[in-house]
Amino acid sequence: MMFQKLKHYSEALARKLAVSQSGAAVVEFALLGPLFLMLLFGMFQVGIYLQNFNAVQSLASDSARYVMVEYQKSNELTDEQIRSVILGQATNSPYLLDTNRLNITVDSTGASRIAGATEIDVEVRYELSEFIPGVELPLSVIEYSRSVWVVIE
Repeated sequence: MMFQKLKHYSEALARKLAVSQSGAAVVEFALLGPLFLMLLFGMFQVGIYLQNFNAVQSLASDSARYVMVEYQKSNELTDEQIRSVILGQATNSPYLLDTNRLNITVDSTGASRIAGATEIDVEVRYELSEFIPGVELPLSVIEYSRSVWVVIE
């Protein structure tokens, strides 16, 4: 008899739990919420990386164009003048790069690979900020270089 009551009670409890939905949403969110948030922050991080990569690449290309135009106008620029112009461009639209994480190297002292021309190497290096504090991501430094050959008459 005791066994019958226990069996009846356990069957009733099982039926009640099978149709009850209270707490199901909390359990589902606890299982899927961290995965969703991880995907969301990952997409933000990839978007920021791509924007910064395009900004660094475009900055180096625009800088090379600037140097070529200035030399065509017979304005011989020093490495420091070129660097300061690039730094000024980097902080404004459309690049909006942080100067504290930006390293610009301009070098025109090396041997040129083209006879009769001066080679000017422009290298832009940008360190990405931590989007999620404490999480070290690969490819956190973006480097892009561009060489310009000018003829000084």
